[in-house]
Amino acid sequence: MNPILTKIILGIILLVSVSCSSKEDNLSPIDYVDPFIGSGGHGHVFVGASVPFGAVQIGPNNINKGWDWCSGYHYSDSLIIGFSNLHLSGTGIGDRGDVLIMPFTGEVRLDKGKQDYPHGGYLSTFSHNNESAEPGYYSVDMDNGVKVELTASERVGFHRYYFPENEEAHIVIDLKEGIRDNAVKTSIKQIDEYTFIGERISSGWAKEHQVFFAIKSSVPISDMKYFENNAFVDENDEANKIVSALINFETTPEMVALKVGISPISSEN
Repeated sequence: MNPILTKIILGIILLVSVSCSSKEDNLSPIDYVDPFIGSGGHGHVFVGASVPFGAVQIGPNNINKGWDWCSGYHYSDSLIIGFSNLHLSGTGIGDRGDVLIMPFTGEVRLDKGKQDYPHGGYLSTFSHNNESAEPGYYSVDMDNGVKVELTASERVGFHRYYFPENEEAHIVIDLKEGIRDNAVKTSIKQIDEYTFIGERISSGWAKEHQVFFAIKSSVPISDMKYFENNAFVDENDEANKIVSALINFETTPEMVALKVGISPISSEN
């Protein structure tokens, strides 16, 4: 081979090697993590945001269709019913899914909808092309026009919702919905225009599971209604057992951020 050509080829190889080495040197172990691994097949892996040994595991939920949805999410799915603040991962049995929150647009809906009729409820279709996850962070642009970002601290789930312009905006706090468990008693109360507290008691894999929560909104809330069994109810009626809440906005906010604190002891904690 021509000596000059040989030198050129060796020079190109050296440049490529240096370039690749430089890119590798700038990566940390976290950069190699793919949170979607194990969320398909029979993996039962939770997808969403959490910190090591944290009490909060915040992420998307699909309609539960059996064993493969134990973590609340399965990669084969294309429907999101909301974003709950507690999940199990890799257990092979479902539970939790507590404090499910879903932003949506358009007419008011109190039912999550059905798998074969996705536009009949507050759920939304989505594409994996518009979804991303990395350690401590999850994001999805849902087909209902709302962009969602999630992250977490040890005891708080952070939700950020970006609503499209000129659309009616709503947020449902569904306390009935869980992952293969049954709500026994729920409550939610508005303390001031930014703050809500409540609890969810359920029975599933854990025979008696009690979660208290406190929610702080970044925007004032003046219109919150209570509902049970897909019908609005009086917040003071003691006969209501499984109560959820619907938040409406007179003017569509560009972004709403929610901080959701979780405690097994009390809403104050």
